[in-house]
Amino acid sequence: MKKILFFIVKRLPSNYLRILFYKIFFKYKIGRSVKIGKSIINAKKVIIGDNVLIRDNNHISCNVLKIEKNVSIHSGNRIMGTADFSIGENSRIINNHFIDLYNNVVIGKNSWLAGKNSQIWTHGSVSTKLGKNLDVVVGDNVYIGSNVSIAPGVKIVDVNLVGLGTVVTQSFMKPKTIIIGNPSKVVKEDIDWRKDW
Repeated sequence: MKKILFFIVKRLPSNYLRILFYKIFFKYKIGRSVKIGKSIINAKKVIIGDNVLIRDNNHISCNVLKIEKNVSIHSGNRIMGTADFSIGENSRIINNHFIDLYNNVVIGKNSWLAGKNSQIWTHGSVSTKLGKNLDVVVGDNVYIGSNVSIAPGVKIVDVNLVGLGTVVTQSFMKPKTIIIGNPSKVVKEDIDWRKDW
């Protein structure tokens, strides 16, 4: 039955009808001035704040989905698994990214998953079998460039920039740094990318 409902909602001709459909048939809580393109949102619980934009060709499948106000999710993203996903207000996910939700992923406020083709992973064979917490947490005011890979269990605190092509294999607990490389390392400290980059 769900497959049929998703087939229908993706083909509805207007934003108004898609939001109404999600509210009636799936009981999603959707705020004011929300625009949802021809995308699939499949979760047990959904809370979407005001002024959210979700463009076409996204597939979001998870346990609990929380999108705060003024978030933009552009096209072609895959956010998939059985855990929870949340993204803070004024944050953005641009195009063609993949987020694995075997464990939870949290993206803070005013943060960017920029460019294209980045991947966030939350499971690994040995650590998963041992029951290790492999949640990924991206803080507030973090900028992640194109083609970045983030390993399971990584935490990146507030006001950091992760350069394009970086492979993030460890947590970064100091703010105001520039993180680049494979494997990732801090190349600049005490720099606020919002002002100085």
